[in-house]
Amino acid sequence: MIETFSDFAQFKRKAAELDVNVNLDELQEIDVVFLESYGNYVILAIKTTGGKKNDILVLGEKNSLLYSEKTFGEKDYRIFKHTLQKQYGESTVLTLLTLRSTLEDYSGAFKILDETIDSLEAEYRPGLAEETTTKLRRLTNRVEDFATLMMSLEERKIVQVNANLVTYDYGITTAKAQHLLDRCRNHLHQLRDIQRQAEMKESHEMNRNIAELASAAKKLAAISAILLVPVIIAGHFGFNFNYLTGLGAMPSAFPTLLVAEIALTALAAWYLKKMRWF
Repeated sequence: MIETFSDFAQFKRKAAELDVNVNLDELQEIDVVFLESYGNYVILAIKTTGGKKNDILVLGEKNSLLYSEKTFGEKDYRIFKHTLQKQYGESTVLTLLTLRSTLEDYSGAFKILDETIDSLEAEYRPGLAEETTTKLRRLTNRVEDFATLMMSLEERKIVQVNANLVTYDYGITTAKAQHLLDRCRNHLHQLRDIQRQAEMKESHEMNRNIAELASAAKKLAAISAILLVPVIIAGHFGFNFNYLTGLGAMPSAFPTLLVAEIALTALAAWYLKKMRWF
């Protein structure tokens, strides 16, 4: 008989009635796949997404229990009506439905992250990129554990789940899990490439800004050097050459000095322009 529970207290009471006396509370928060045998029963805990409590299954030959927020209707079981009548058919079908639903949750979480990665390609935001990388890495680990669990169950490591009874559906679910795992890994590489390109772009922008600042500093130095000569020339207009020894007796001293300073100004401007300082 299959029984599903959304109330954890009721689930624990029913498990106790089947003499499954283990600490089921810890399995609600455990961060890895849990699979252990206890007497005639197997306990399986599967990590969910979106902050939901873990799905917990207690699987036996005649009784199978599921604690989950998921619900399966008559339509879900009708597909496997012949399988349900076979030995370990109920536990196998309940496990398959739970695994398939969990994989859909993982795929939904991946779709959201995929859309976020697309937006980061269009507009890179460091904080969002780091957060997305953390979420995607966590999801990748869960999908990897999930795919490993699928293979373990297929190898019939526990008798309560017989993948041979649902070969086609089990094979499709396994293939989808592996495909999702491959996509998660590929998108982790894609995120690293996006981050690397953004860092290279940021470094290029920084180098360009430094170059522009250096160019501006050179131009300011050049302009200052050019302007210094006219300042000196202007200062000469304030000189009283009659009191300067020797120069007062030379009528051509001031014009000569003025022409020389103008020539020096022109020479300085030509040299700085040749050096591409401005």
